[in-house]
Amino acid sequence: MQPEVIASAYPDLFPRRVQQAHMALLTWAEETNPDRWPTPPDVCRFARLYGVSRATLGALVGMLSIRHDSQTPETWVDAVRHPEDAPPHLIQRHSRDVIRAFGWFCATTDLGWVNLPSPTIH
Repeated sequence: MQPEVIASAYPDLFPRRVQQAHMALLTWAEETNPDRWPTPPDVCRFARLYGVSRATLGALVGMLSIRHDSQTPETWVDAVRHPEDAPPHLIQRHSRDVIRAFGWFCATTDLGWVNLPSPTIH
């Protein structure tokens, strides 16, 4: 797929608040985190600040959140840096919005738009 096509689809795929949260999260992480990449707590903070879904925002930066039931804490999987931790059945358990966001992340990573830092354990 052409990079221009992917770039032009971004505003149609994600609501304005999600786009704003995504850009703010990436900008903040680049300036403040040692590895220049968002962490799960960053995702949660920016999702709360912008009033968007943590799961969707996390997927836009290659992180998937899972909660087994209402009694267990949320667990984050860095599905790009550690793909072995994110088998297809894990990805398929998410909503269409999260799958779309994760697909966007994968497409932009494949185009080289994202320069991933070395793996980090969260």
